Amino acid sequence: MNVSEFTLMALKKIQRGTVDQKSSFRLPVLSTSVSNKVFQRIVVARNFNEHNHSLLIFTDRESHKYYQLHGNKNCSLLFWDQKQKLQVQVDGEASILENKKTHWDKLNNKQKDDYKIIPFPGKKISSAKDYEFKSSDDRFEVINIKFRQMDILELSSTGHCRAKCIFTKNSREEYWVAP
Repeated sequence: MNVSEFTLMALKKIQRGTVDQKSSFRLPVLSTSVSNKVFQRIVVARNFNEHNHSLLIFTDRESHKYYQLHGNKNCSLLFWDQKQKLQVQVDGEASILENKKTHWDKLNNKQKDDYKIIPFPGKKISSAKDYEFKSSDDRFEVINIKFRQMDILELSSTGHCRAKCIFTKNSREEYWVAP
């Protein structure tokens, strides 16, 4: 396998994660930072654009991740496939999409309720179920994470493989690196 095939394999796994609920790449770890503090959480990979190498995730406008990405657009994603022993790290830049109606319309009512929780996400409550789905606010947001670079590592007893991919406006630079 050459480096372009290796990179393409990783991109295809990311894309598959957006349509296959059983894919190990469906739930990547998103890392954000504010004031030299790093925050991580699992997100759902919603849509991958293979032409501009970007991934969509959804969030609540009152969530910590929204404010963190609004204040610092730099973020990273970590994907892991236990069976293949494949790790993909993505360095990206987040932006908030203005046109979110088409994404909202595809959600079922239960999914829509997740963006109507009162009190807001992360607020202290008196018991585990002391919240309601009552907000009338439109707090649903779509975040686009544009890939800047990707580090792909496949662990194997016969020898590890690792590559870097740097995304530019109209192309990508790919090369092998020592694992």
